[in-house]
Amino acid sequence: MSFIPVSGGYCCRGAKFVNKKSSAFLFLDLFSLFCQHDQEKDLNKKGDPLIGEISALGCALCWALSSTLTKSIAGKFEPMTLNFLRCLAASIFFWAIIPFSPGIHALWQAPGDSLIYLIISALIGISLGDTMYIRGLKLINVTVAFPIAQSAMPVFTLGAAALFLGETITWYLSFGTALILLGIYLIAVPGGRSRIPLTVSTSEKRGLGIGLIFLASLLWAISISLLKLGLQEMSVILASGIRLPVASFALIVVILLQKTPPQFTNLPIRGVALGAITGILGFGLGGLLFLQALRYAGAAKATVLTCCAPLFGLPFSLIFLKERATARIVAGTILGVLGIGFIF
Repeated sequence: MSFIPVSGGYCCRGAKFVNKKSSAFLFLDLFSLFCQHDQEKDLNKKGDPLIGEISALGCALCWALSSTLTKSIAGKFEPMTLNFLRCLAASIFFWAIIPFSPGIHALWQAPGDSLIYLIISALIGISLGDTMYIRGLKLINVTVAFPIAQSAMPVFTLGAAALFLGETITWYLSFGTALILLGIYLIAVPGGRSRIPLTVSTSEKRGLGIGLIFLASLLWAISISLLKLGLQEMSVILASGIRLPVASFALIVVILLQKTPPQFTNLPIRGVALGAITGILGFGLGGLLFLQALRYAGAAKATVLTCCAPLFGLPFSLIFLKERATARIVAGTILGVLGIGFIF
């Protein structure tokens, strides 16, 4: 048994207590536990729920920070180029881990059908979905885009499950969906009379941006469904190590086939570094912590806690991007998170 309190500095394994002087040890211990248990066949084995809760909140924090940093450099890159940088950095991150867990040999033992599901999920969710999301970020603020994406994706996912998998629609699901849709309406549709009237161009950009965010959410939901099928007989770390290079390859091929491919030597160094950081935060650390949360806290609690990411993203966008948050945006964000809580 392992136990790590949030604010304390102690880790308990069995009967031994060790004082941790830095919060960095907390993540290292969570990461070592993840690698250790990733190779176990019994994925239903229960661990300390506190580890899962910490991991879920850490995941939400990573996703919110990644989205904020992506917005800060979205205008300096073509969306596909930025998404390629993010995928490439995350690919390097995972392949630095794979030799230690689960090992290179696991790649040759991967089932063929799982590989097909993972490849298709990567092309749909990462290559297409994240590119659409970045295009949307260029047109609207994070305070609008992030809550919509985090609220719409669970609705699309549950809708697909109800239609194609025959899952039961409960009153919790109906009420939660209503809260989410109301939250999206408050965020996406301006209320009252604006002091600065929107021009036709501005209105069209906002509508296109919101449409791209919805499209990204739908693509992510489809990708998640395929990912679940691909993960049935494969390590989650190895699966990530397969999906991200596939997405990177697909993106670089499309980029090079464009009429005017970007000159990679002319890209701003600071922007490239930030792009790599967003990939490691979102695809790398965020992905690992989310899977850790699923294992220890359970799917329901992990999903609720990670969907609190818009509440982290809101202050980040206000502080770092100097965006304005209206009462409607704040209310819509809270309603979206509450709705997700009812669903899960």
